[in-house]
Amino acid sequence: MRSLLAERKVWVWAGVWVLTRFLILSHVGFWNDATGEQLEDVSIFGVWSDQLGGEGRLPNEEAWQYPPGAALLLVLPRVGAASFADSFVALMLAVDLIGLVLLASLGRREGSDAGVWVWLLAMPMLRALPVLRFDLAPTVLAIGALVVIHRRPAWFGALAGLGAMIKAWPIALLFGEWDRGRLLRALAGAGGAVALVFAVSAIAFSGDQLNFLKEQNGRGLQVEAVAGLPWHLRQYVSGEAPQAGLRYRAWEIEEGAADTVADALKWLSLAVLLAAGFWWLARSRAIRRGREDLAAAVVSRDFVFAVVLLLVVTSRVLSPQYMIWLLGLAAVVLTARKSRLRRAAWIVIGAALVTTSSYGFMGAYGTSFDIYGSPFVMLVRNLALLVAAADVLLAMYALVRGRRIELPVAPT
Repeated sequence: MRSLLAERKVWVWAGVWVLTRFLILSHVGFWNDATGEQLEDVSIFGVWSDQLGGEGRLPNEEAWQYPPGAALLLVLPRVGAASFADSFVALMLAVDLIGLVLLASLGRREGSDAGVWVWLLAMPMLRALPVLRFDLAPTVLAIGALVVIHRRPAWFGALAGLGAMIKAWPIALLFGEWDRGRLLRALAGAGGAVALVFAVSAIAFSGDQLNFLKEQNGRGLQVEAVAGLPWHLRQYVSGEAPQAGLRYRAWEIEEGAADTVADALKWLSLAVLLAAGFWWLARSRAIRRGREDLAAAVVSRDFVFAVVLLLVVTSRVLSPQYMIWLLGLAAVVLTARKSRLRRAAWIVIGAALVTTSSYGFMGAYGTSFDIYGSPFVMLVRNLALLVAAADVLLAMYALVRGRRIELPVAPT
């Protein structure tokens, strides 16, 4: 630890973090007397926190679509003496700093500081979004899990399980462990973490602990989803905006074809998971046949990034905070010089930055599809995600189907 603090670049990172996070806070409006604080979803979180902490019950509304770990997270800001909003933002800043430390540690081990700089500079480009949602929490738990992958199987699984108890996606990290013995320990760790969160939540809060699954299943095709590309293109060419309605606090396309697409996407997401299972099996078999290059942790982290990216691309929902997940995983990929997915990671980072200009962060829900900005910008963002998805598919297929990399033998 002392040797790390002695490095000049660490102090440079600390200074940049302070400056960029000050910029994030300025977007919240803490020092803007004209507009005041623009809290967006934090106001909703405050209402939920009152129900959770004051009434001891889980929110019973369609917008509550989160595992019980999210409920425990939302109670934490009530502990401080400050207002809920101030405490929530401070909590997210603390989580953000932990993410920076984890990426710095991983980058030092893997030989690249690119991931650290992505975290420092790309995250603020999302303006206030990182501290006005709680997606930083599962993202940083996922980063922590990937830091210890193959090294501490139980901790790897437990961190993935804890992340999945806030937002479901970190459970996909378990695909990254190829060794069956370590995978069993990781599954035990994940199962223990999940069981613990459910038990604590059941004791602390009344209500259906699994209700979030029902609400998620009822989602339609959100206008921001990658599968909304035909409607984005139609609006760009003809100016005809899709019919949209506000459901689950998000705008969904209310046209017959959109419902069909939404149903198909459920099966496509399942197909992604099945394909990930086949890739995992092919990798495991190849390693047992002598492909030691496939056993490296960098391959596991690449694979996890690929799976999560494909799940986001095939999702019926693509809220702007999803880009926090992808930014975090892209930063992890870029900590390793030997990653096969560096190009895809940079494409995803570009797509995340385009998201900012697309949404504009008005701080309020509008009444038409136009609130999501230019259809051209939305086209660019979603096409970029499609290109990145195609890139990771080809790269991971080529990797597992390739030949063993033979190292040159030194002359005797």
